[in-house]
Amino acid sequence: MQGVTIKKESGVELESSIKEFLNPKFIFLPIKKGFKLKVEDEEYVYKNDIVAMSGDGKIMYSCVSGRALGIKNMTYYNEEIIPSLVIENDFKENTRVKKSARRYISDYSDREIVELLNDMSLSYKGSFIVDKFKGVSDTLVINGVEIEPYFANKFFTIKGNVEILLETADVIGSILKSNRIYLVIRSIDSELISEITNVLGTYPNIELKLIADQYPNGIDEVQQKRLGIKNAVSFDVQEILEIYHALKRERPIQEMLITVAGSGIKPNAVIKVKVGTLLSEIFINKFDFTSEKVDVYLNGMIHGELVDSLKYVVDSNIDGIFVTEKSSKVEEACMSCGLCSKHCPAGLNPKYVFDHEGKVKPKYYDKCLRCGLCNYMCPASRDLRKYMKGGK
Repeated sequence: MQGVTIKKESGVELESSIKEFLNPKFIFLPIKKGFKLKVEDEEYVYKNDIVAMSGDGKIMYSCVSGRALGIKNMTYYNEEIIPSLVIENDFKENTRVKKSARRYISDYSDREIVELLNDMSLSYKGSFIVDKFKGVSDTLVINGVEIEPYFANKFFTIKGNVEILLETADVIGSILKSNRIYLVIRSIDSELISEITNVLGTYPNIELKLIADQYPNGIDEVQQKRLGIKNAVSFDVQEILEIYHALKRERPIQEMLITVAGSGIKPNAVIKVKVGTLLSEIFINKFDFTSEKVDVYLNGMIHGELVDSLKYVVDSNIDGIFVTEKSSKVEEACMSCGLCSKHCPAGLNPKYVFDHEGKVKPKYYDKCLRCGLCNYMCPASRDLRKYMKGGK
């Protein structure tokens, strides 16, 4: 397994500050199987109101105030169509009750923290955060490394929030009985290294780990292998921020960062948006394409998917968009160069994805990390990642 230094497109450089788009006309909230609506059509909804609840007590909040307009099928990452509650934003951010902030998150007992995270149904990338607290782990890893080389959500999440992240990581480490806590960032992020080392001495159990700026070092399994870390529980820095906000405010974070980058779009920037916003509305209001013919990759050119529409709802499964001029590459026959197997972080040989019956071998489904490195390395422009997913 060899890491790869991604050669970036010339002229693609992110703005140094975060942009914002926090006033969408409509918000879409997925009502997944097992959830029941708690609001009627045309009913007024306050920000932080519970709008849906599952049979096992999981809840969904509104992130704006406004009028409920019923259910509409909407598209989420991986082309998943989910019936979603539509809320027309009144741009007032009205709330029923204003929650006061806790002075110290360490005032909670371990049990109170787990119960609160469970009651609030905090989730990240399709999994409930509280599930990571079901056991103990000698090692806790806080992942501050972006998967996609052009994205910078984690950089800006860490920047200015170092003390918050370290304080929360220390509390989580106590719950998990972790003797070692590692905060992992890229070795080239000198600005973050300086900011972290200035306050790290306050937390003797936390150690800063630096990793090379190579792909796919942002994926948990790859990262821990490269650093020689075993049997660790890993949290993304965004999850840590979610937990801190829940403990301070007893409310979920309802805003998130996504990156918009590439030679086919301007400007290139990290932007703060409301969860539940339609991607197309963000683009119409904040960005312009630089060409009439572009390829749009949801979640990045390497790790993400080529899409033909921006009508996706933003949630924690979306890290951003990469836009480039339309490719003229044509898929060719395999050259047997071996680059895909040489660089595969899972130790697979994508060339042999099919068995003698033309079916994808089970081990590829089970072990493939969906990093897309095989596609990136292939000189024949084969869409090997599609084959891994069972495509024809």
